[in-house]
Amino acid sequence: MRILLLAGGIGTRLWPLSTEERPKQFLPLLTDRSLLAETHARIAPLTSEIFVATSARHARLVCDELPDVPAERILTEPVRRNSGPALLAAALRFRADGDPITAAVPSDQTVRDADAFRDALTRAAAQADRASVVMLGVPPTRPDTDFGYVEIREGEVTGFVEKPDPEAARAFTASGRHFWNAGIFVFRPSRLVEAARRVAGDLVSSVERFLSSGDPSDYASLPSVSIDYALIEKVEGLRAVPLDAGWSDVGSWRAVRELRGATDAAGNLVLSHRPVLAPGARDTAIVVGDRGVLVIPFERERELRAAVEDLGRREEAASPKR
Repeated sequence: MRILLLAGGIGTRLWPLSTEERPKQFLPLLTDRSLLAETHARIAPLTSEIFVATSARHARLVCDELPDVPAERILTEPVRRNSGPALLAAALRFRADGDPITAAVPSDQTVRDADAFRDALTRAAAQADRASVVMLGVPPTRPDTDFGYVEIREGEVTGFVEKPDPEAARAFTASGRHFWNAGIFVFRPSRLVEAARRVAGDLVSSVERFLSSGDPSDYASLPSVSIDYALIEKVEGLRAVPLDAGWSDVGSWRAVRELRGATDAAGNLVLSHRPVLAPGARDTAIVVGDRGVLVIPFERERELRAAVEDLGRREEAASPKR
């Protein structure tokens, strides 16, 4: 099996530590190693064929975090275009390089049980030649409205629901047929490319044009689209394997608190190199970084992304124009 670690995300919901310059996969949020290094260590027992897909601006960070990965195995995109173009470009390269069964694994997630995680990947790989793509589905532990859900019947994927309302999330959690979409996909590259041509032919052709020309402008002209939206939710012959390994996407400060534990008896998460006093604060994330200070109750975390985007617009407007 070949592993493709996806390391191109930004992690807006973990501001102020996760930034454009050093996104969350490069941060030691849970241990003294970065999420990328932890993910690499988790999958290393499966194979020595480990590749990393990232943006060109972060290639040096990948080298620093994973010094044992050869430079030619770091696949860079000139500009960020989400996971769709990046994964398709890798699949086209891998198809021409022996067509090995490949697992695309986000580098900014974690699991409690690494053995169960590797076992799920191995079981998915065993089905790769009977499916367009095999995905891993996480049995939901709570009715979470921030995740995408996938319906699975007898190993076949029969439907997707993106971020359902609370009532639907409760029903999905109790159904036994609905799983969280972990964004982990196992495939034979030739089969994935064939499936992609049927549902996203223009995108495949555009990625091929970039691989042929090597012209960054060809890549910049591609749409910014996730592999889920571009391909996974549209193809036929999709199968799934349950991933029951204590999975987390480490996608919010609440998730970090759940994994690290609260800082104090009031349920706060405080991350700072300097003393922080917050009498009366409860169930709140207090995070001090080089880019700023965050103080947000966990129940208001959904507002963080918009607040960070608004801050970026205000900073851009205030910057001197050349």
